[in-house]
Amino acid sequence: MQTLMAFSLEIVPLLLLLTGGPNSMGFISTAPSIAGFKTTTNCTSYCIPLCTFSWSVKGVVVKGSTLTWMPDGLDSVVELTCTARNPETAKAFKRTFTVEVRNQVSVQINPENHLPSLNQSLGLVCDGSVQGLPVEWYSNGRRVTPRKGLSLMKDNTILYFDSLVPLDAGFYRCKATMPTFYRGTAFSLGYLLNFDPWNVTINGPDAVVPGVQSIFSCLTSCTLNVDCTIRWAFKGGFPHFSTYKNVLKWTPSIQESFQNLTCMVENTAAQRSVQVTKMVEVKGMEMVIDL
Repeated sequence: MQTLMAFSLEIVPLLLLLTGGPNSMGFISTAPSIAGFKTTTNCTSYCIPLCTFSWSVKGVVVKGSTLTWMPDGLDSVVELTCTARNPETAKAFKRTFTVEVRNQVSVQINPENHLPSLNQSLGLVCDGSVQGLPVEWYSNGRRVTPRKGLSLMKDNTILYFDSLVPLDAGFYRCKATMPTFYRGTAFSLGYLLNFDPWNVTINGPDAVVPGVQSIFSCLTSCTLNVDCTIRWAFKGGFPHFSTYKNVLKWTPSIQESFQNLTCMVENTAAQRSVQVTKMVEVKGMEMVIDL
Protein backbone atom coordinates (compact mmCIF):
# COMPACT_ATOMS: atom_id res chain seq x y z
CA MET A 1 0.00 0.00 0.00
CA GLN A 2 1.34 3.42 -0.89
CA THR A 3 0.93 6.41 1.39
CA LEU A 4 -0.46 9.35 -0.56
CA MET A 5 -0.03 12.92 0.57
CA ALA A 6 -2.01 15.87 -0.74
CA PHE A 7 -0.53 19.33 -0.95
CA SER A 8 -2.82 22.32 -0.75
CA LEU A 9 -2.41 24.88 -3.51
CA GLU A 10 -2.89 28.48 -2.56
CA ILE A 11 -2.13 31.17 -5.08
CA VAL A 12 -1.67 34.49 -3.37
CA PRO A 13 -2.31 37.39 -5.72
CA LEU A 14 -0.32 40.60 -5.38
CA LEU A 15 -2.50 43.34 -6.85
CA LEU A 16 -1.71 46.94 -7.64
CA LEU A 17 -5.14 48.50 -8.14
CA LEU A 18 -6.29 52.08 -8.55
CA THR A 19 -9.69 53.41 -7.55
CA GLY A 20 -12.23 51.99 -9.93
CA GLY A 21 -9.84 49.13 -10.80
CA PRO A 22 -8.84 46.42 -11.21
CA ASN A 23 -5.69 47.44 -13.04
CA SER A 24 -3.28 44.52 -12.71
CA MET A 25 -2.87 41.17 -11.05
CA GLY A 26 0.28 39.25 -10.13
CA PHE A 27 0.76 35.85 -8.54
CA ILE A 28 3.43 35.27 -5.92
CA SER A 29 3.66 31.48 -5.84
CA THR A 30 2.10 28.33 -7.22
CA ALA A 31 2.58 24.95 -5.57
CA PRO A 32 2.11 21.70 -7.49
CA SER A 33 -1.22 19.92 -7.21
CA ILE A 34 -1.80 16.18 -6.79
CA ALA A 35 -4.10 14.29 -9.13
CA GLY A 36 -7.18 13.01 -7.30
CA PHE A 37 -6.93 15.46 -4.40
CA LYS A 38 -8.91 18.67 -3.94
CA THR A 39 -7.04 21.91 -4.34
CA THR A 40 -8.16 25.36 -3.19
CA THR A 41 -7.08 28.50 -5.00
CA ASN A 42 -7.86 32.06 -3.90
CA CYS A 43 -8.03 35.26 -5.90
CA THR A 44 -8.36 38.59 -4.04
CA SER A 45 -8.14 42.26 -4.92
CA TYR A 46 -8.82 45.74 -3.62
CA CYS A 47 -11.48 47.44 -5.67
CA ILE A 48 -13.78 50.37 -5.01
CA PRO A 49 -16.45 49.09 -5.01
CA LEU A 50 -15.67 45.43 -4.40
CA CYS A 51 -14.86 43.40 -7.49
CA THR A 52 -16.64 40.26 -8.57
CA PHE A 53 -14.57 37.21 -9.47
CA SER A 54 -14.76 34.18 -11.68
CA TRP A 55 -12.47 31.27 -12.46
CA SER A 56 -12.09 29.30 -15.67
CA VAL A 57 -10.65 25.76 -15.62
CA LYS A 58 -10.61 23.58 -18.76
CA GLY A 59 -13.58 25.43 -20.21
CA VAL A 60 -15.65 25.41 -17.01
CA VAL A 61 -16.47 28.80 -15.45
CA VAL A 62 -16.93 29.04 -11.68
CA LYS A 63 -18.12 32.22 -9.96
CA GLY A 64 -16.47 33.46 -6.79
CA SER A 65 -13.00 34.36 -5.55
CA THR A 66 -12.29 30.86 -4.19
CA LEU A 67 -11.89 27.91 -6.51
CA THR A 68 -11.89 24.33 -5.25
CA TRP A 69 -11.00 21.84 -7.96
CA MET A 70 -9.56 18.37 -8.30
CA PRO A 71 -7.05 17.47 -11.05
CA ASP A 72 -8.07 14.26 -12.81
CA GLY A 73 -4.56 13.22 -13.85
CA LEU A 74 -5.19 13.47 -17.58
CA ASP A 75 -3.09 16.64 -17.82
CA SER A 76 0.35 17.28 -16.38
CA VAL A 77 -0.18 21.05 -16.62
CA VAL A 78 -3.50 22.87 -16.18
CA GLU A 79 -4.28 26.50 -16.98
CA LEU A 80 -6.28 28.49 -14.44
CA THR A 81 -7.76 31.87 -15.33
CA CYS A 82 -8.94 34.39 -12.74
CA THR A 83 -11.04 37.37 -13.83
CA ALA A 84 -11.68 40.36 -11.53
CA ARG A 85 -14.43 42.74 -12.65
CA ASN A 86 -15.65 46.11 -11.34
CA PRO A 87 -19.46 45.87 -11.33
CA GLU A 88 -19.92 49.66 -11.81
CA THR A 89 -17.41 50.36 -14.58
CA ALA A 90 -17.38 46.83 -16.06
CA LYS A 91 -13.62 47.17 -16.19
CA ALA A 92 -12.00 43.76 -15.85
CA PHE A 93 -8.57 42.22 -15.61
CA LYS A 94 -7.86 38.62 -16.53
CA ARG A 95 -4.78 36.57 -15.67
CA THR A 96 -3.99 33.04 -16.85
CA PHE A 97 -1.26 30.94 -15.27
CA THR A 98 -0.25 27.31 -15.30
CA VAL A 99 -0.25 24.81 -12.45
CA GLU A 100 1.85 21.65 -12.44
CA VAL A 101 -0.08 18.49 -11.61
CA ARG A 102 1.78 15.63 -9.98
CA ASN A 103 0.48 12.14 -10.56
CA GLN A 104 1.22 9.45 -8.00
CA VAL A 105 -0.57 6.74 -9.99
CA SER A 106 1.05 4.92 -12.91
CA VAL A 107 0.80 1.70 -14.90
CA GLN A 108 3.70 -0.71 -14.42
CA ILE A 109 4.35 -4.02 -16.11
CA ASN A 110 4.75 -7.32 -14.30
CA PRO A 111 7.28 -8.86 -14.48
CA GLU A 112 9.41 -5.71 -14.36
CA ASN A 113 11.80 -4.85 -17.19
CA HIS A 114 9.93 -7.32 -19.38
CA LEU A 115 9.45 -6.55 -23.06
CA PRO A 116 5.87 -7.51 -23.96
CA SER A 117 5.75 -10.23 -26.61
CA LEU A 118 2.94 -11.89 -28.50
CA ASN A 119 1.70 -15.21 -27.11
CA GLN A 120 3.24 -14.41 -23.72
CA SER A 121 1.48 -13.53 -20.46
CA LEU A 122 1.65 -10.01 -19.02
CA GLY A 123 0.30 -8.15 -16.03
CA LEU A 124 -0.39 -4.41 -15.89
CA VAL A 125 -0.30 -3.08 -12.33
CA CYS A 126 -2.08 0.08 -11.20
CA ASP A 127 0.79 1.34 -9.06
CA GLY A 128 -0.23 3.93 -6.47
CA SER A 129 -3.76 2.60 -6.09
CA VAL A 130 -5.03 1.35 -2.75
CA GLN A 131 -6.25 -2.24 -2.58
CA GLY A 132 -9.88 -2.35 -1.53
CA LEU A 133 -10.79 0.94 -3.20
CA PRO A 134 -12.38 1.02 -6.67
CA VAL A 135 -10.06 0.78 -9.70
CA GLU A 136 -11.09 0.95 -13.35
CA TRP A 137 -9.05 0.22 -16.48
CA TYR A 138 -9.16 1.98 -19.85
CA SER A 139 -7.64 1.16 -23.24
CA ASN A 140 -7.54 3.96 -25.83
CA GLY A 141 -10.11 5.81 -23.72
CA ARG A 142 -12.58 2.92 -23.50
CA ARG A 143 -13.48 1.02 -20.33
CA VAL A 144 -11.85 -2.42 -20.14
CA THR A 145 -13.97 -5.35 -18.98
CA PRO A 146 -12.90 -8.96 -18.36
CA ARG A 147 -13.10 -11.38 -21.28
CA LYS A 148 -11.54 -14.66 -22.32
CA GLY A 149 -7.80 -14.37 -21.82
CA LEU A 150 -8.12 -11.06 -19.94
CA SER A 151 -8.89 -10.88 -16.22
CA LEU A 152 -8.82 -8.46 -13.29
CA MET A 153 -6.99 -9.49 -10.13
CA LYS A 154 -6.38 -8.17 -6.59
CA ASP A 155 -9.40 -5.85 -6.41
CA ASN A 156 -8.88 -4.76 -10.03
CA THR A 157 -5.39 -3.41 -9.31
CA ILE A 158 -3.90 -5.85 -11.85
CA LEU A 159 -4.99 -6.31 -15.46
CA TYR A 160 -3.74 -9.74 -16.51
CA PHE A 161 -3.30 -11.08 -20.06
CA ASP A 162 -3.04 -14.87 -20.33
CA SER A 163 -1.50 -14.72 -23.82
CA LEU A 164 -0.99 -11.42 -25.64
CA VAL A 165 -2.56 -11.03 -29.08
CA PRO A 166 -2.25 -8.11 -31.56
CA LEU A 167 -5.67 -6.75 -30.54
CA ASP A 168 -4.35 -6.18 -27.00
CA ALA A 169 -2.14 -3.33 -28.24
CA GLY A 170 -3.24 0.10 -27.03
CA PHE A 171 -2.75 2.98 -24.62
CA TYR A 172 -3.71 1.85 -21.12
CA ARG A 173 -4.62 3.87 -18.03
CA CYS A 174 -6.09 2.92 -14.69
CA LYS A 175 -8.47 5.13 -12.74
CA ALA A 176 -7.81 4.86 -9.02
CA THR A 177 -9.85 6.04 -6.05
CA MET A 178 -7.84 8.03 -3.54
CA PRO A 179 -7.97 7.30 0.23
CA THR A 180 -9.85 10.49 1.12
CA PHE A 181 -13.27 10.97 2.69
CA TYR A 182 -14.58 12.55 -0.54
CA ARG A 183 -13.26 9.61 -2.63
CA GLY A 184 -11.41 11.59 -5.28
CA THR A 185 -10.28 9.73 -8.39
CA ALA A 186 -7.23 10.05 -10.61
CA PHE A 187 -6.34 8.68 -14.02
CA SER A 188 -2.85 7.21 -14.01
CA LEU A 189 0.07 8.02 -16.23
CA GLY A 190 -0.45 6.00 -19.38
CA TYR A 191 1.27 2.88 -20.67
CA LEU A 192 1.62 2.13 -24.37
CA LEU A 193 1.39 -1.59 -25.08
CA ASN A 194 2.67 -2.43 -28.54
CA PHE A 195 4.61 -5.16 -30.26
CA ASP A 196 6.18 -3.28 -33.16
CA PRO A 197 9.98 -3.53 -33.41
CA TRP A 198 11.86 -0.26 -33.23
CA ASN A 199 14.20 0.48 -36.11
CA VAL A 200 16.71 3.19 -35.22
CA THR A 201 19.48 4.31 -37.57
CA ILE A 202 21.81 7.30 -37.87
CA ASN A 203 21.99 8.83 -41.33
CA GLY A 204 25.09 10.91 -42.12
CA PRO A 205 28.65 10.83 -43.49
CA ASP A 206 31.16 8.25 -42.27
CA ALA A 207 34.02 10.78 -42.49
CA VAL A 208 34.16 14.55 -41.87
CA VAL A 209 36.77 17.31 -41.81
CA PRO A 210 37.53 19.96 -39.13
CA GLY A 211 35.81 23.31 -39.56
CA VAL A 212 33.11 21.98 -41.88
CA GLN A 213 29.58 21.47 -40.62
CA SER A 214 28.06 18.02 -41.12
CA ILE A 215 24.45 16.99 -40.60
CA PHE A 216 23.31 13.73 -39.02
CA SER A 217 19.74 12.48 -38.64
CA CYS A 218 18.38 9.90 -36.22
CA LEU A 219 15.68 7.93 -38.02
CA THR A 220 13.24 5.86 -36.00
CA SER A 221 9.98 4.02 -36.48
CA CYS A 222 8.83 4.86 -32.95
CA THR A 223 5.79 7.00 -33.77
CA LEU A 224 2.89 4.86 -32.57
CA ASN A 225 0.29 6.92 -30.65
CA VAL A 226 2.82 8.58 -28.36
CA ASP A 227 5.79 10.40 -29.82
CA CYS A 228 9.27 9.33 -28.81
CA THR A 229 11.94 11.48 -27.23
CA ILE A 230 15.23 11.59 -29.14
CA ARG A 231 18.49 12.55 -27.44
CA TRP A 232 22.07 12.66 -28.65
CA ALA A 233 25.05 11.56 -26.54
CA PHE A 234 28.72 12.18 -27.28
CA LYS A 235 32.07 12.56 -25.52
CA GLY A 236 34.37 15.43 -26.47
CA GLY A 237 35.26 16.73 -29.90
CA PHE A 238 32.29 19.08 -30.15
CA PRO A 239 33.39 22.74 -30.34
CA HIS A 240 30.15 23.57 -32.13
CA PHE A 241 26.95 21.58 -32.42
CA SER A 242 23.22 22.09 -32.40
CA THR A 243 20.26 19.75 -32.30
CA TYR A 244 16.69 20.12 -33.50
CA LYS A 245 14.48 17.14 -32.82
CA ASN A 246 16.22 14.27 -34.60
CA VAL A 247 18.83 16.38 -36.45
CA LEU A 248 22.39 16.97 -35.21
CA LYS A 249 24.63 19.58 -36.82
CA TRP A 250 28.30 19.14 -35.95
CA THR A 251 31.43 21.11 -36.80
CA PRO A 252 34.46 19.05 -35.66
CA SER A 253 37.77 20.64 -34.64
CA ILE A 254 40.13 17.74 -33.80
CA GLN A 255 41.57 16.21 -36.94
CA GLU A 256 42.68 12.60 -37.31
CA SER A 257 40.33 11.38 -34.59
CA PHE A 258 37.18 9.34 -34.20
CA GLN A 259 33.88 10.34 -32.62
CA ASN A 260 31.01 8.11 -31.56
CA LEU A 261 27.57 9.61 -32.13
CA THR A 262 24.85 7.93 -30.09
CA CYS A 263 21.16 8.46 -30.70
CA MET A 264 18.91 7.44 -27.80
CA VAL A 265 15.22 6.95 -28.48
CA GLU A 266 12.90 6.67 -25.50
CA ASN A 267 9.16 6.26 -25.14
CA THR A 268 8.20 6.83 -21.51
CA ALA A 269 4.65 5.61 -22.02
CA ALA A 270 5.89 2.30 -23.44
CA GLN A 271 8.70 2.11 -20.86
CA ARG A 272 11.06 1.26 -23.71
CA SER A 273 14.29 2.74 -25.01
CA VAL A 274 16.67 1.95 -27.85
CA GLN A 275 20.04 3.45 -28.75
CA VAL A 276 22.32 3.17 -31.76
CA THR A 277 25.92 4.39 -32.19
CA LYS A 278 27.70 5.52 -35.33
CA MET A 279 31.50 5.96 -35.45
CA VAL A 280 32.59 8.96 -37.52
CA GLU A 281 36.18 9.57 -38.62
CA VAL A 282 37.55 13.11 -38.54
CA LYS A 283 40.03 13.31 -41.41
CA GLY A 284 42.96 15.66 -41.80
CA MET A 285 42.60 19.02 -43.51
CA GLU A 286 43.96 17.58 -46.75
CA MET A 287 40.84 15.42 -47.19
CA VAL A 288 38.96 16.15 -50.42
CA ILE A 289 35.20 15.85 -50.29
CA ASP A 290 33.54 14.56 -53.44
CA LEU A 291 30.49 16.60 -54.32
